[in-house]
Amino acid sequence: MEAFHTKPLKREFGSEIIGLDTASELHEATVAALVDELHERHLLAIRSRVLSPREYVGFIRHFGQPDPSDTSRYHEPIDIDGFKGLRLVSNIEQDGKNVGQFGNDEMGWHQDRWTDAAPPPATALHGVEVTRSGGRTGIADLCLAYAAMPQDLRDRIAGRSIHFPLKVNDFEGELDDADPEDGALFRKVPLVQTHAVTGAPFVFLGARRILSYIDTAPRITGLDKQDSAELFDAIYAHIDQPDFTYLHAWQPGDILIWDNRCCAHRRESFDPAERRMLYATPIVESELLWQPSKMVAA
Repeated sequence: MEAFHTKPLKREFGSEIIGLDTASELHEATVAALVDELHERHLLAIRSRVLSPREYVGFIRHFGQPDPSDTSRYHEPIDIDGFKGLRLVSNIEQDGKNVGQFGNDEMGWHQDRWTDAAPPPATALHGVEVTRSGGRTGIADLCLAYAAMPQDLRDRIAGRSIHFPLKVNDFEGELDDADPEDGALFRKVPLVQTHAVTGAPFVFLGARRILSYIDTAPRITGLDKQDSAELFDAIYAHIDQPDFTYLHAWQPGDILIWDNRCCAHRRESFDPAERRMLYATPIVESELLWQPSKMVAA
């Protein structure tokens, strides 16, 4: 087993991983220890050198299968032996074309692929080019947020579900009068869920306003659009507190891996004159990430 050191990022969640050779094949016991740490702390910030796309995908595959979806809809895909799912999160332009996606604007709290029947158990980012200021990535621990949620807010969300439109944007209000129970238009998920591995309850956010041009306009069971928005405001105000959140200031080579089931993430805006490039990989299939950790088994 390869040696590495851990330091807490926050008292309650998140671990910094130091001394790991991310470009090498890892021992099974090393990967198991990292997965245990992820299950317990929900977020890993791994200090690394900048990896090539092939090295990075190879590292992520220790934990499971990254999303293989072809990225050509957003940018020219990088072909790694037929794998074309490496996402480039970047504001860089070359020859008048975007190298990646999502620009430099602020991004609101969200969980990846929130309308999937089973969202990815984890997501990873790798800092290839990072900014001198701004552009920090925020992670919110939704288990901690639920555990500390005021009772009146718990009562307001108890037994309710979120109905996420399967259409990304609804700026024209086309779904205002639609039936949220219509499975062809909405994905219905419980607001309060239980972590499949640890058994901890958490509040599921999914996504709401991600960017100025992406407003998912979700609804809450039994509430109209306005009342849903007011309850979402209360939930997001509670989630967005320092006790439950961590802001990562990127260093070149950093790899962030977080539990996408019970964590949300966001991004600060940054100066468009600065270059930023991250590799992103939702991990969509993983036996390891669905196995109880030593902490739970004990």
